Amino acid sequence: RASRSMTVVPVSPPVASTDFVPGKKKIPGWDGKDSLCEVYFETCKRLGCTANSEVVRQLVRRARLLAPLPTWRVAGKSRLEMLHMAFDHMDLDGSGTLSVSELVGFARGLHPIKVHGDVRVMLRQMDSDGDRVISRDEYVRAMRPISDSLVIEEFTQGILETLSSKPPLGDFETRESKLAVVFRHLDVDGSNSLDVDELIAIFMDDAEPDPALARKNAKAQLDWLDTDSNGVVSQPEFVQATNFMYAYMTDEDFHNQCAEMVNTKTHAYDFSRAFLGPKGAEAVLPVLALDKTFTHLSLRGCGLRNAGCALISEALRGHPTLRYLDIGNNPVSAGGARELAVLVSDTKSIRDLRFDGTHFTRGFSDVSSIDLELDETRVTAELLRAALARNRLPPTPNIVEQISNMDFPKFLYTRRHEVKKLFLSIAGETGKVSFRELEEGLGTLSEEWSRVSEHLKKFINPRRVFGLEDGTETADLDGDGMLSYAEFTRALHTEGTRVAVLGACVQRRVQLKVIFYALAGESGRLTLGEFANGVERVLLEQADDHWGFSVEEMRGVINAEVFRDASTDEILDHEHGTDNALSWGEFYARLVGLAERG
Repeated sequence: RASRSMTVVPVSPPVASTDFVPGKKKIPGWDGKDSLCEVYFETCKRLGCTANSEVVRQLVRRARLLAPLPTWRVAGKSRLEMLHMAFDHMDLDGSGTLSVSELVGFARGLHPIKVHGDVRVMLRQMDSDGDRVISRDEYVRAMRPISDSLVIEEFTQGILETLSSKPPLGDFETRESKLAVVFRHLDVDGSNSLDVDELIAIFMDDAEPDPALARKNAKAQLDWLDTDSNGVVSQPEFVQATNFMYAYMTDEDFHNQCAEMVNTKTHAYDFSRAFLGPKGAEAVLPVLALDKTFTHLSLRGCGLRNAGCALISEALRGHPTLRYLDIGNNPVSAGGARELAVLVSDTKSIRDLRFDGTHFTRGFSDVSSIDLELDETRVTAELLRAALARNRLPPTPNIVEQISNMDFPKFLYTRRHEVKKLFLSIAGETGKVSFRELEEGLGTLSEEWSRVSEHLKKFINPRRVFGLEDGTETADLDGDGMLSYAEFTRALHTEGTRVAVLGACVQRRVQLKVIFYALAGESGRLTLGEFANGVERVLLEQADDHWGFSVEEMRGVINAEVFRDASTDEILDHEHGTDNALSWGEFYARLVGLAERG
């Protein structure tokens, strides 16, 4: 089972000399009651990272949503202004009057036991002109004596309770009034208009939980609803367009659709556009740990690493409502995958975990040793298991035929972690190897490489690595007679290029022969320089990928030094001595010899 022991991440001491919370970040509402921003700002100071404007904006909005009463709406308002706010809030249809159904709805929202009879008594007391509705003037006239008799705290509390009330959908009969109720539920900031953030809730569901896509859909919907192009959707715009869109529904289906929108209980923190970085992402975690009712979190592309995944797991493990988590496009490797497995295992609410574009899904880290015990009945756990399985390395080939047909450079690349481990085991504490150490070390390979060992020793030829064979250059760039791991990997890359060029030439023997004789003419012989120049023209005329190597790679492998006899310092042309011209047979025999020698 994935280890439940948490990775210990050192906490950076606060840096006192830098202003990590500039004044411009403290937007209106940041210091309201139960402020989430205060926690975020303190964490930024402790970690030494500058507060992010997008994070602050989302936290201010979220704190207002979590507040039991909308205190920010009445700040600085007079009693008369608050009475007008309460009237506007109850006037669902925007008619300028309060009807019986509107009064009943809000009365039941404040006091569920209220019945029509009580409301009708209140209506008769306020309705001075007997038109069976209450105008704004009648409402203010009736409420002023009550307002004046209360201390400001009691009066404000009553107004706040009215502003926070949501009328039950079932108390309204017409489609327009039902949509007005939906509008009131969506208008969480009480601005009498809907912005993109408020419309997102409609488009974010289990079928498509991605907050970024929901925002895109909400923006498109806003552009369609916003007939006056002022950037927000008013209640008349919302009611008219939605009524038209759902006109085909029966009354029952229409009511159920409205009820679904009213009962939507989702909230997304989408930091994918905030460019947080590792410390910035860490700074928001204490706030997220305090919020027990949000449902979606996107940290896509925020620079998260394994340590960040450990902190996320620690902060959100067992969260009661978290359904969607996106950590895609972050440099998270095997260690982070383990932490995510623990989070998924211990957080039953998570239904969707997005991790595409991470290192452990793109072969950038060794996941072969990860063995996770996850609940197979949970889709999220199974997706994580499947992603690791796709990137788990297959067992080392052990059949002669498989080994002979193997792309060895590719094999070494996929097992580069094991190659590095092998090199460091040979190098010891110095981190470098001499020619003798490399030769002896490769001769005593562990059994893990099985029958591939001989091919490995043939491919990583110490004589070629140290430039001791004709036509090869030493990988020992600093000339100290030792190879660092960086120099060793450069040598492996060179060997891979050599194998690719020679392999392509042997595989395309017929094409190569045609090119050779076309260049040689009547003499049937070519110097290596003539051959290289001719092949270069061919490579330029054709695409590099047609042959699988470039001009530069070809010249690095097929050159005079490779064909030189070390004892005579002459090109290996046994029939004509030193004229440096080769027949096709001489050229190809030498080429095949180089390929077979490995």
